[in-house]
Amino acid sequence: MTQELTDRELVLAAREGDSSAFGELIHRYHETIYAFLMQLTGRREDAEDLTQDTFLHALQKLGTFKLDREFRPWLFTISRRLTIAQWRRHKPTYFLLDSDHPATCPDKPHDSIALWKIAKQSLKNDEYLAIWLHYQEDLPIKEIARVLRKTVTHSKVILHRSRKKLRKKLEATSDNWLTEHSLQLSNQPNP
Repeated sequence: MTQELTDRELVLAAREGDSSAFGELIHRYHETIYAFLMQLTGRREDAEDLTQDTFLHALQKLGTFKLDREFRPWLFTISRRLTIAQWRRHKPTYFLLDSDHPATCPDKPHDSIALWKIAKQSLKNDEYLAIWLHYQEDLPIKEIARVLRKTVTHSKVILHRSRKKLRKKLEATSDNWLTEHSLQLSNQPNP
């Protein structure tokens, strides 16, 4: 029954004490939030911990959630803030992509992983997040702006510059996988 309900209806039910309603929200968004946090942290353990923290924080702050907004971007915002807070507390000295990250497994090459690795290395944090949220999570620019805590116009500029910067980096790379694939990083069709 809860699978047929909208996020808004589930939030209302959870606010009234229905734990199965919040459980359904967790079920709907757990993988998405985990994947997002893997991109931010590059470490499986950190992503798992932060995913759990995200849902705990969301449950604690459910009363502050504005029902006229979308639930998924709100979770992304919580995830991002918790990641920043963790980074500030621990100030990691290691490179974000470590041996737990799939991009470092040479026996499992994957074009998508290589592309996201290049993006992570080439772009600033907000640029990378804008690209990820737009292409991987399919968030509209308005929701990306909320997650980044920027204006819609500023978010559009960040997204545009990110695509341009990433396109230049990809054109400059000599990786074999790049020449075999047509990459659509703009609204213009490929020649």
